[in-house]
Amino acid sequence: MTIDARFRAGGLASGLDSNAIIEQLVSLEKRPIDLMTARQDALKLQVSLLGDLANRLSALQTAAKNLKRDGVLRLSTGSSPASFGITPTTGGTAGRYSVEVQALAQAAKARSAAFTPGVDVVRGGTLDLSVMGQSYSLTLTDGMTLSEVATALNASGAPVSAAVLSDGTHDYLSLTNRDTGYPLTGGPGDALSITETPTGSLGQPLGLALTQAAANATVVVDGLTMTRLSNELSDVLPGAKVSLKRTGPAEDVVLGYDTEATKKNLQAFVTAYNDVLSAVQRQLNLGPGVDRARTLAGDSVVRNMQSALQKVVSTTVPGLGTVRALADLGLQTNRDGTLSIDDSKLSAAITRESTSVDALFTKATAGLSDVVDGLVDQYTAPSSGLLSARKDGLNQSIKRMDSTLEQLNARLDGYRRNLIAQFTAMETVVSGFKSIGSYLTNNPFPKIGGSES
Repeated sequence: MTIDARFRAGGLASGLDSNAIIEQLVSLEKRPIDLMTARQDALKLQVSLLGDLANRLSALQTAAKNLKRDGVLRLSTGSSPASFGITPTTGGTAGRYSVEVQALAQAAKARSAAFTPGVDVVRGGTLDLSVMGQSYSLTLTDGMTLSEVATALNASGAPVSAAVLSDGTHDYLSLTNRDTGYPLTGGPGDALSITETPTGSLGQPLGLALTQAAANATVVVDGLTMTRLSNELSDVLPGAKVSLKRTGPAEDVVLGYDTEATKKNLQAFVTAYNDVLSAVQRQLNLGPGVDRARTLAGDSVVRNMQSALQKVVSTTVPGLGTVRALADLGLQTNRDGTLSIDDSKLSAAITRESTSVDALFTKATAGLSDVVDGLVDQYTAPSSGLLSARKDGLNQSIKRMDSTLEQLNARLDGYRRNLIAQFTAMETVVSGFKSIGSYLTNNPFPKIGGSES
């Protein structure tokens, strides 16, 4: 049975507060454990701080990759054409275009024969479809309902949508290609063809027949005729998506550079950069009274990372004109090292050399997006990244401390048990002496050689 000082009444015989004495002695012996536990807690906090920096670096990497993928420069249009919509995208240049919508794309459609609800069922057999040159086959069983056929078609993998329609008297199976248009090298019949082979004896054949032929969209841009399968056109105007609404006469589209939208794109990168840099500076630039052991102040990896981040700002991308660095775009360094955007300088850079605005980030290998990507991987790549390796080292130290603390606590428990046993033995001896003394006091020895009178 383990003796626990918290449940003992010490000093009953000796009058000493043995409980307090034991706890004070144990507290002195526990001092190395307390110091190691505090050190371990500090290391755990450092691991958390390193993880936070890695997450912030990943956010910066994502912001840079987005600029490489989508570009920095944004366009806007002040026109509202009647026959089509315009949505500025990326990669375009300012310009004026004439766009005429001559035809809209439409999907091929088919409809079955009339079925009386609750009476007519489908005759078994096979249903073969050819959709945009791909073949699909469906087996029909005697007695299927139109709803069951529609469900089977939708689950067949064919790029069609099947549904049951009703005119109030009869039901019909409606079949529609999911995509509009037909192959540019073929004809409308290549969009959807249907072959039904009835082999059953119950019910009636579906009798699917085309009700709408597929059609492609036709637009004329600055006199150049373009044919597409869809009404959503992303490749007819550089830097804009065209959504066709209806046919109509030629209309002018004016695309201009949108400084505010471009700034918004850059601001996402600036915010992510400032977020990382500020977090680093909070660890390196400590105020008075801060426990350095619970920060990354002495970590050379973090200090080197600060220098690497600052070098990104001054990186010059070769092969460009007058917009070769962030400063040329109007990104200026504040006194605390963070970045901000000068609107007038950004607008001037866009007007002066728009092509370099995107190339600053998108240029392969040397562009800022790839530079940031390489920097972040250097610090955050699993195992090989500098921050990752530092975290792994700290976690190993923490694990070793766990083992050491387990041993020290076991030794401390043994020390406490020994003290309790020793003080308990002392109390037993003192109690025995007191019992003897009390007996002798209450039962004195007779006088030797005396006589009663």
